[in-house]
Amino acid sequence: MTERVLAGVPASPGTAFGGVRRLDSSGESDGIVLEESARPIEAARALDALSRSARELEGLAAKLRADGRTEEADILDAGTMMAEDPVLIEAVEGAVLNRGLTAVSAIRVEVEAVAAQLDMLGDAELAARAADVRSLARRASRLASGDSAPAQRQTDSDVILVAPDLGPADVIELDGNVRGIALAVGGVTGHAAIVARGLGLPMVVGLGSDVLSLADGELCIVDADRSMVIVSPDRDRLEAVRAAIAAARDARARAMASRALPTVTRDGRAVRVLANAATPTEVRVALEAGADGVGLLRTELAFLEAKHWPTVAEHRRILEPALTQLRGLTATVRLLDFGGDKTPPFLKGVFGRGVELLLEEPDALSWQLEAILETGDETELRVLIPMVTEPGQVRAVRAAIEPIAARRGIRVPLVAAMVEVPAAAVMADRIAPEVGMFSIGTNDLTSFQLGIDRTRPGGSPAHHPAVLRLIAATVDAARVAVIPVEVCGEAASNPLVMPLLVGLGVDELSVGAAAVARVRAWVRALDFEDAAAIARRALDAESAVEVESLGRPLRSLLDDAG
Repeated sequence: MTERVLAGVPASPGTAFGGVRRLDSSGESDGIVLEESARPIEAARALDALSRSARELEGLAAKLRADGRTEEADILDAGTMMAEDPVLIEAVEGAVLNRGLTAVSAIRVEVEAVAAQLDMLGDAELAARAADVRSLARRASRLASGDSAPAQRQTDSDVILVAPDLGPADVIELDGNVRGIALAVGGVTGHAAIVARGLGLPMVVGLGSDVLSLADGELCIVDADRSMVIVSPDRDRLEAVRAAIAAARDARARAMASRALPTVTRDGRAVRVLANAATPTEVRVALEAGADGVGLLRTELAFLEAKHWPTVAEHRRILEPALTQLRGLTATVRLLDFGGDKTPPFLKGVFGRGVELLLEEPDALSWQLEAILETGDETELRVLIPMVTEPGQVRAVRAAIEPIAARRGIRVPLVAAMVEVPAAAVMADRIAPEVGMFSIGTNDLTSFQLGIDRTRPGGSPAHHPAVLRLIAATVDAARVAVIPVEVCGEAASNPLVMPLLVGLGVDELSVGAAAVARVRAWVRALDFEDAAAIARRALDAESAVEVESLGRPLRSLLDDAG
């Protein structure tokens, strides 16, 4: 067959290949209408299936908590509550007793009705929640039909799972032969994506209906690093991917074997490598790979469906599983970065993002700060302020921290500002004296500076000279103020951009957990003076293409290092 390329959005990094396994989603009735006499027994079967679904999800959640995967367990708790929702139970029972639907049809139809309502709201986060609801329908209808085990088809071959969308439990229960996931819809902040990242499964979402036309067994490649799925790849492409996967596996093994080595360039410049994380699992994986701690702990992802500003107790519950692993290590906790594509229901229609929203709600800010200082008291704590545009915002956050620290009898932790909008880079010399560190978010900084949607397939070119100049200005301001500079965006683990960042004088790189070992090896492969010379030339370039050409020798060094 002719090779086809489907463009999507990367939700979990990496590359995988295998034969297609389809997981269809159906909210349709089987067309059977039961006799009146058969309906009470069938209704009981439907309600029993919902109850057993709740118990299965509870069991999965308990296992995850025992493994330290608290964040994923909390996600499954939402599915349990849905299965026990009195409104849904009444609807399913009524569909059997009043309309004569079978147990399987009643569950499919009524749960799909709930999911469809979420879809119709036109909200990305609620649409992602619809995937969890449909996951419950698949589970409960399976149990109602008499199948007690998940429908996993064990094979000796590698598998790429193809589906309209998935819930988190679907991903957790995948058998060991699944190597990657391709979804017609889905989102990068969806629960399934969070779980996939924790498991290290490459995943591309938003591929459209074309991906659902693939036949079972059809060979395809999931290339999340390039935001695409390649169907029926030709022999040369397939061999190249096989070789790349094998090389990546060997390089990771080498990098993991050397995780105890310091991250110092060949000419003696130390560069710390930390991790970006949102879950305890990511923290654990990063520390096992040799991370110096966490350079970005995202706190908002756990509250994207919140109905109110999180309380102290709610923040504490989310923070503790991650921060208890970081005793004595760097823990950089970012304040809630609500707004934009991360807006929970209670903030719909509200403008602003990040620190701007928090300063408008001083109680909400205090609640989070209280929880951060309490749960992070045994770490090398850093409080990171998102979307800073002016020094007054930093002073306001510090003023909120000081009475909490005084009441607890502890010192005020290091306060850091994110540089992720051009205004912050332009104002870096004014902001620097107010903070103990800069953290550059290259994803947003690049998209804002270049006017490019950060969610577009393939991302945005952080190596554009206009972006590099903003980074250089930030580093220069930090040097005058004698504070470190961290990069926590995707560019920190990009083999083209990472050497330029080191060359510009960045002190820390915070990367995804799966990239920690690789980036540590890259630092040791670089010569700082060589990287600095090329980075200075890149600042005078006229295009991203020119920078790419200049940086090719540095990238070759990293390729050799793995």
